[in-house]
Amino acid sequence: HWVYEPIFVYFIFFMFFGVLNIVVGAFVTATNEISKKDRELLVNAELGAVDAYTKRIKEFFAEADKDMSGMLSWEEFEEHLKNPKVSAYFASLELDVSNAHRLFR
Repeated sequence: HWVYEPIFVYFIFFMFFGVLNIVVGAFVTATNEISKKDRELLVNAELGAVDAYTKRIKEFFAEADKDMSGMLSWEEFEEHLKNPKVSAYFASLELDVSNAHRLFR
């Protein structure tokens, strides 16, 4: 009967794109898993994070050096930490200032 022909065409159309969607989903999932394990990418990301962290620490100590001598004394450091914003920034870098005096022995 002629009514079945368009129904069959629509069925094939939707099934084709349904299977195609599943296959593409499988490839995307596999590619995503491979990219997570990409060693070089992970190493570069970690090195970038270390560089950014080092830059922020250097900026922090440069701000603390009030006399611009290139050397940071305990007094300069202690004075710099009295600023609540500086203490909060230091904490955001996940650094504990309670034992900072050990750096200046």
